[in-house]
Amino acid sequence: MGHGLMAMRFDMVRRYLMYRRLDVFFLQNVTDIDDKIIAKVLASGVDPLKMTREYTDEFYANLKKLHVLQVDQLTRVTEYVPQIISFVERLIEKGFAYATEEGNVYFDVAKKGDYGKLSNQNVAKLFESVRKEGEKDKRSPVDFALWKRDDSTSLSQSSPWGVGRPGWHIECSVMIYEALGELIDIHGGALDLKFPHHENEIAQSEAHSGHGFASIWMHCGLLNIDGQKMSKSLNNFIPLGEALERYGVTPLRFAVARSHYRASLDLSDKLMRDTINSLLEFHRLFDRVLSADSGSKLDYLTDPDCRKIADEFEQSMDNDFNSPEAIVVLEKAKNALIQELDKMPAGVDIPETVRLRAGLIRELGNVLGVFFDPIDVVEREGLRIAAASAGATPLTPEAVRAVIKDRVEARAAKDFARSDELRRQLNAHGVDVLDSKSGSSWRFA
Repeated sequence: MGHGLMAMRFDMVRRYLMYRRLDVFFLQNVTDIDDKIIAKVLASGVDPLKMTREYTDEFYANLKKLHVLQVDQLTRVTEYVPQIISFVERLIEKGFAYATEEGNVYFDVAKKGDYGKLSNQNVAKLFESVRKEGEKDKRSPVDFALWKRDDSTSLSQSSPWGVGRPGWHIECSVMIYEALGELIDIHGGALDLKFPHHENEIAQSEAHSGHGFASIWMHCGLLNIDGQKMSKSLNNFIPLGEALERYGVTPLRFAVARSHYRASLDLSDKLMRDTINSLLEFHRLFDRVLSADSGSKLDYLTDPDCRKIADEFEQSMDNDFNSPEAIVVLEKAKNALIQELDKMPAGVDIPETVRLRAGLIRELGNVLGVFFDPIDVVEREGLRIAAASAGATPLTPEAVRAVIKDRVEARAAKDFARSDELRRQLNAHGVDVLDSKSGSSWRFA
C-alpha cells in the first residue's frame, strides 16, 4: 500500500502537469535484482524472473483499478546489466570508483565533494556513525557498492570484476541515463529514499556526466497505519490489493487527494469514515445534473463562474501541488451548487450554468484522480466501509433504498414504531437516515 500511495500521488502530479498542457514522459523502474529478492530465491528456490514478473503484473493491475495512468516506459534492472557494467567502468576510469580484490566495486564518496547536498548530510559525521564492521574491502565505511561479487543465483552475471550483480543505487541511475539521458526534469520517490538512495544516485550520476542529474526532487510522505509507520515488524502491513478490497478505489483516491503529497498519510477506518460522505455528496450532485458527456473545456472557459473555480483550483495546485486546498475549492463550489439547486422550485429545468459548473467540478476532480467511478460504485464502497465500522455486514444501495421506501410508507401511515425500527436497522449497518421537507435520504453514519 505504501507503493500504491506513492503511485497515486505521482499520478495526480502527472495529471495536473498534463492539464496545464505540458508534455509529460513518465518513466518508472522495477528493481528486479536486489538483496531481498535474492534471499527469497535462496530460501524458496523459485525462479527470480518469474517471481518478480508476477509481483510486477499484480502491482500494475491494482494501479489500473485505481485509475493510475499507464507509465510511458517501464524499465527493469535485468534488462540493463551490460549498460550498468559500462557505467561502472566509466566511473572507475574517471577516478570516482574502485574495484577490490574480492570482486566488488565501490563508489569513493571522498571524491565527491558535495556528497550529502540533497539531504544535508555531514559526511564527517556520517563516517563516525557508519558501522565499522561492514564490508572489509572498502576504503571508507561511507563508500557504497556499485557491483557486488555474487554467484548465488541466476541473477548473477559475468563482469570485468568477476561474477556478480549490480548494487541497488547504480541500477536506478543507469536506467534513467539510458531511457531519459543525463539530465531529467523531475525525480520522484518516497521520503525514506532521500538518504542514502537518492543521495547516492546524485553522486554517481553527476560523477559520470560532470553536471547536474535532476532539476527537481519530489519526495512523498510515508504511510502510517492507525498512527504507526507501516511495517511488517509491527504486523500492520497492508498489501495494496487488500486495501482495495477493504476501502474501495474511489474512497482511497479521494482520501489521498485530501492529503498533501509531502505529508504522511494515516490510513485508518476513521480517515475513510471522515471522507466518504463528502465523496457521496459530489457524486449525488453529478448524478442529479450531469450526463456522461456533459460540458466541454471550451464551455467552462467561457463561463465566468467556471473560470473563477478553475482559477482558484489552479492557484492551489500551482502552490506545490496543494491538492487538499484544491479539494476545498471544489467542495465550496459543490456546496454552493447544492444550495442553489435546493432553492429551485420543483419541476424547473436545471440552468445550463449549473450543469457547466458541475461538469467542471467533475473534470477538475479527475485531474486529482477522483470522480471516475459512477455513483453506485461509490455507494457500495462507502456502505462497505460504514458497515465495517459498525461491525455489521454491508447493505447494498438497493437494500438501503428499499428500507427507506418502507419507512416513508410507515411514516405516511403514522406507524412511528415501525419507522423507528427501520431507522435502527439501517443505523446498525452504518447508515443514517435524513428527513427533510423534500423527503427522506441517507448518508454514511
